[in-house]
Amino acid sequence: LFPYTTLFRSPNVKAYVVTAERAARRFEELGVEKPWHVIPQGFARSSVDAAMRDQIAAKKKGPVVGYMAAWLLSAGDRDGDSVLYNVDHLLELWDELHVRVPEARLWLIGEPSERVRVRLRGRDDVVVFGRLPRDEAMNTAASFDVALYPRTVDQGIRASKVGEYLGLGLPIVSYDLEVTDELRELDAGEVVTSARDFVAAVERLLDRKSVV
Repeated sequence: LFPYTTLFRSPNVKAYVVTAERAARRFEELGVEKPWHVIPQGFARSSVDAAMRDQIAAKKKGPVVGYMAAWLLSAGDRDGDSVLYNVDHLLELWDELHVRVPEARLWLIGEPSERVRVRLRGRDDVVVFGRLPRDEAMNTAASFDVALYPRTVDQGIRASKVGEYLGLGLPIVSYDLEVTDELRELDAGEVVTSARDFVAAVERLLDRKSVV
């Protein structure tokens, strides 16, 4: 949030927009005194095309656990420490989950760094789609059986992907963060407090999907 606090204090800024009130309250705590307005994140259902979704889903070779971000980075990459883009913890979770559910696959949407490409090279349990046009990304995500939100740090601002996952009707597994309170309220998946519980929650949801 800190780079934005400087920008928001600029005389040129008369007001700013956030997607949740808690974000504005956090900016106020950091000294931003400008007025703010809340416009909740939306989701365009028109982005999902049944024919495209079914065509993508036909490529599945088992249950799919999915994640999407603009960039897929690792420690040592430029901006690799960003909680928005670092996937090291996600891949650690996946390694454990794949042992427990070997038939599952991890689908990743986003541009991977060279480190991430090398780490995943030769693995048939992970599919990296790269950066996709929005419509294709949404239809690919619509084929997830379980969507992941593996951030361990609460920055006070909900990522747009949570709203997109919810709009797609996907069950979501997340750590217990203030920005994911609505998942519990909407019964839209499972909210957990540890890596062990995270893996177990994904496994339970996949089992539930297979029964259905």
